[in-house]
Amino acid sequence: MFKILVAVKGSESCSAVAQKAQEMALLCKGSVTFLTIISTKHKLIRSKEEFEQLNLDLEETKKETEEALKTCSTLYGQCEVELGEKGLETERVVKEGNYIGQDICNYAEENNFDLIVIADKSDKTVKDKLLGSTAEKIIKHAKTSVLVVK
Repeated sequence: MFKILVAVKGSESCSAVAQKAQEMALLCKGSVTFLTIISTKHKLIRSKEEFEQLNLDLEETKKETEEALKTCSTLYGQCEVELGEKGLETERVVKEGNYIGQDICNYAEENNFDLIVIADKSDKTVKDKLLGSTAEKIIKHAKTSVLVVK
C-alpha cells in the first residue's frame, strides 16, 4: 500500500495540505498518517530571570501547540472520515523533537513512507528566513518524495 505522511505545524496551511494528501490517497489507494512534532527545546538556565522567562516561553509554546493541534484535529478529522468511507486507513501521530525537519525525515524513513506532504511555509518570521524553513530542510534531507503544497 502507498503510504503518505502529512506533516504540518498547525496553521492555515493545514487545510490545503490535508486536502492534497486526501486527493493523493484517493488516487493511489494509500494510507495517510498525520504527524505533529512538538518541540522540546531545552537550554541551560543560569539565573532566576532566565528561569522566569523560560516559564513564560513554555506557557506560550504550550498554548500555541494546543491551538495547532486543535486546528489540525478538526481538519484531519474531516479527512479521516472521508478516507474511511472509501476504505482507506488513517493514523495520527504526535512525537517530541528538537529538529522538526530532521525528525519528520527520520520518521518517514523509519516507517517506510512513499510520500511526505508538507506546506511551503508555516511561519514567516525573520528567524525562519535566516535559518531556513522546515520545508527546505525536509526537501534537502528526505530520502523519499516530497510534495510541497502552497
